[in-house]
Amino acid sequence: MKKIVISTVALYLYLMLTGCDKEVDVILPSTPNRLIIEGRVEKIIGESNYEQHITLSLLNEFFDQSQTPRVSDATVMVRDSRGNNYMYTQDTNTPGRYFNTELKGEVGETYTLSVVWDGQTFEATETLMAVAKLDTVYQKFEEENAFEDGGIKLAIDFTDPVGDDNYYFWEVFSDGVNLMQPDPGNSGNVIARDEFWDGQKIEGYFPNEEKVFEPGDEVLVRHIGVSEETYDFLFLLFEQTGQTGQLIDVPPALIKGNIRNLTDPENIAMGYFGASEVDEEILVITER
Repeated sequence: MKKIVISTVALYLYLMLTGCDKEVDVILPSTPNRLIIEGRVEKIIGESNYEQHITLSLLNEFFDQSQTPRVSDATVMVRDSRGNNYMYTQDTNTPGRYFNTELKGEVGETYTLSVVWDGQTFEATETLMAVAKLDTVYQKFEEENAFEDGGIKLAIDFTDPVGDDNYYFWEVFSDGVNLMQPDPGNSGNVIARDEFWDGQKIEGYFPNEEKVFEPGDEVLVRHIGVSEETYDFLFLLFEQTGQTGQLIDVPPALIKGNIRNLTDPENIAMGYFGASEVDEEILVITER
């Protein structure tokens, strides 16, 4: 797909420079029914009643900017290492969204996702990773600089565990809307590794330094522990996705996750199945 983009742009530039007004039809091959799987098993610190969910969709045709088609006729199940099976139910109000309220994530437990759709079986396995608890969530005013707008931003403090390789992912919601944008700039702050601050107390970290809030905004921050493999996948996704806007939109190149097609290995599913401990807090923004 990436080669097609380059060659099409090159052809367009060539016609502009040569002044050729001949109409040229570029025929792009149709994409297969490639499945996109997004979701993870979570353990939310301090919560006992919450639901797990998995989202299924299909890859759009090339250059199609509409929302990716959702898949509502699949069988979705997660099993743990002890042989317990958890069936997911299709949400009748949200096509492509499957949920389960019985599965409660456990740190260190290994989970296997199974999706059966269109005569094919897809599987992915992940071990649930712990996360350091949030110490403080607060607002902080930042002056405008050459790179970012000034204003009220969301900041967090937490203490990284000593001696472990820890990987973090943050989601920030305002009025129910996920503000995370998967672009190259966010590969350095929406996800992070403790390579240079192992065991240190992290103060004044902006999970989303691009967003400026207004008084009265209700902000939910989700502080998520992920595996090294999940971190690597998200890093590539942010670097290559650019301005597509959502995690389940189509990136410019196929980014292979941890999902295997057991029926037809050539028909690779996109996306990633994760397992994470999550600490989340809500903050209402006040006057500066």
